[in-house]
Parts: sequence; C-alpha cells; structure tokens
Amino acid sequence: MQSLSLSEYNNLVEGAETLTSEFVDGRIWPKVLRLEDQSILKLFRLKRFITSARLIPYVTRFQRHVKRLEAVNIPTVRINVVYNITAINRTAVHYWPLEGRTLREHCEIRPMDIHQAKRFGRFFLFLHQNGIYFRSIHFGNIVLTNDHRIGLIDVVDMRFRRRPLNMRLRIRNLHHLFRYDADIDCLAPVRQIFIDAYCKSSGLRPRNESRLRHHFESYFQDRTTHIERST
Repeated sequence: MQSLSLSEYNNLVEGAETLTSEFVDGRIWPKVLRLEDQSILKLFRLKRFITSARLIPYVTRFQRHVKRLEAVNIPTVRINVVYNITAINRTAVHYWPLEGRTLREHCEIRPMDIHQAKRFGRFFLFLHQNGIYFRSIHFGNIVLTNDHRIGLIDVVDMRFRRRPLNMRLRIRNLHHLFRYDADIDCLAPVRQIFIDAYCKSSGLRPRNESRLRHHFESYFQDRTTHIERST
C-alpha cells in the first residue's frame, strides 16, 4: 500500500468528478471519484473501533476479490495502485473501470432479450456453483462488456466459498439481485428464460428447484400487485 500525503491526494483529485459521496462528521466527503484520465478512485473510511473492516480493511478485500474473480475468468476492474491517506483517515483504490455498459444502463435503452436473459441466468448460476456470494449484486453492478462478456464491479462485499452455495444463500442472493423495482421490471418479460437457464445445469434436487423458483417468482408477483394497487 502506497502512502499518499494530503498535497499528493489533492493533486491526484484535482478536476475530478464526484460520482458518490457520504455525510460524515458534519460534512460531505467523496466516496468515488472519476479522475481526469477517466480512471476511478474509490475511498474507504478507516473505522475507529475494532470491527471486521478494521481487521481486514476494505481496500484489502477489494484487491483480493478482484484477484479471485480474475482467477475464474470473470471480468472486473483493473487495479492500478492502493493508497493509505492518513491525513484524511482514508484508504483508497485507484483502478481502471470495466469497459462496457451496466445491465441497468442497457435496460434503460432497450429491453432485455431472450439471449441476454439466458446468458444472465447461466452467469448467476456460475457464481453460485463456484461459491461466489456477492451481496452487492444488482443490475448496476453487472456489466455487459465491450467484448460481449458479463463482468462485475463494486466487488468489496463478496464472499468466496470452497463449495457451491447452499439453498439458503442462493435464495438470499436472489433477494439482493432484485432489491430495486427497475431491475425487476427489466427482467420481468423474460424471467422464465432466466430461471430456466439457471436451473437447467444447477443440479438442484426437484424440491430445492421448486423452492428456488417459488422465491424467484414472488418478486415479480409482489411487484405486479404493488403496481395494480397504485393505479
């Protein structure tokens, strides 16, 4: 980890665009910055108390998770350098973004088609079969790359297990995937293609497959009911 003085930090972020920020100690602090060269600087606040984030800093997790994803051939960001910026009580990772368009951005332009839904279902299964539990998964963190692959960004909140995920974690991950109404609406027309692609090669027992399908469909039923009540 490279130390960065306050003046060096200020020079680095000069002219940068703040993408996300947080309110801490009575002021607004940047969390993610796009630098002038289009690279990204993601800042992590150092915790004051002993927590898991203190024992294994977020910047370290970010590095580890990028390497683990690369090891299973999942496209993700390309890290340039990580920083320790004691003057502002932050660590930071400086990286090049994954080139492409997020799934959410894609859905804002055109509906998801059958081919994409099938690929997406297979990709979601690939994560689970390889023991990858991505708590922050949603359509804004899934990228359709310029070379027609599916990748992941914002990969701090992630776990890697030695075995495929059990049913409890698979169902919980469905909840994470469909936390936003816009994402549910995007997949709704081709949702059967998605879940069929997931289940086809999953090796799940019939009872577990039925349970997973029930939870999956409930997100769309709940969304439809909400829309009907509001109209």
